[in-house]
Amino acid sequence: MTPLRYKYFGATGIRVSELCFGSLSLSRTHYNMTPDDSAKVIDFAWDMGVNFFDTADFYDTYAHLKKVAKRDGSVIASRSFAFGREGMKKSLDRARRELGRDTLDIFGLHEQESALTLKGHREALEYLAREKERGTIRGIAVSTHTVECVRAAATLSEVDIIFAILNVEGLGIRGGGRVDMEKALGFAWECGKGVYLMKALGGGHLFAQARRALEYVRDFPYRHSVAVGMHTVHEVQFAARIFSNEEPPDDGLSRGSQPKRLLIEDWCEGCGRCVEACDFGALSMEEGRPLVSMAKCMLCGYCAKVCPHFCLKVM
Repeated sequence: MTPLRYKYFGATGIRVSELCFGSLSLSRTHYNMTPDDSAKVIDFAWDMGVNFFDTADFYDTYAHLKKVAKRDGSVIASRSFAFGREGMKKSLDRARRELGRDTLDIFGLHEQESALTLKGHREALEYLAREKERGTIRGIAVSTHTVECVRAAATLSEVDIIFAILNVEGLGIRGGGRVDMEKALGFAWECGKGVYLMKALGGGHLFAQARRALEYVRDFPYRHSVAVGMHTVHEVQFAARIFSNEEPPDDGLSRGSQPKRLLIEDWCEGCGRCVEACDFGALSMEEGRPLVSMAKCMLCGYCAKVCPHFCLKVM
């Protein structure tokens, strides 16, 4: 196979493969893989040339990535919902401890919504800026699903990297459509920011057109890398071949990757926390139980993480 290409993340000097391994798919809210279960897939991705691995404090997948984090040239990106200094310190310390690293490549703010949200996280951002000066992190990132936040983050000197949603159908983009997000990412690129993309497969909605979806983000000019959630060797091979401009092993991701759905178990007590956690408006309460609109659901599994009884699962 033709080797994957690598790019330097904006002005950070961090060299990443154009295909990033998204670890949310390994988590308890998705395929619930153990570190041992996932080792074969992660090792295969490494052998295919993937050196960039994405996670988050929220995902609880540090143990899955600890082995690859020790390899020379590996790049790990993580982030936290924390909005204050103490919360961000706790998250950063946890990541360094559980990944076994003194210095993290990329750490940042998780799921920001707007310029106002960024302002509300100012204390956490300033803490990260100080940690970057101290050398405990190399780059500061902001992740978002909204067009406005991409533009706002692009103007902040503390932010080095923007991690934003983009896919060929424009699924899950808030505050605009696909073209609006393309333009916002182009602006961030012109501002010198590192850019990587999430939800290229629409959270699983685009499995049936996986080749078209991955070729779109591969050819999008204003990005350094694309995070793809993968949990099988076949998925890694399929994505890696597309990013290497080669024929994939077949014409889709059907083998080992059935269409996803959000399962709500019968024992749900109807507390409504999942509805509050859904940024895509896919959940509502009906007769005391959550109801999911699969047309809106991005299958991120964030609702499952806040459920006190683990009644929701992405299957």
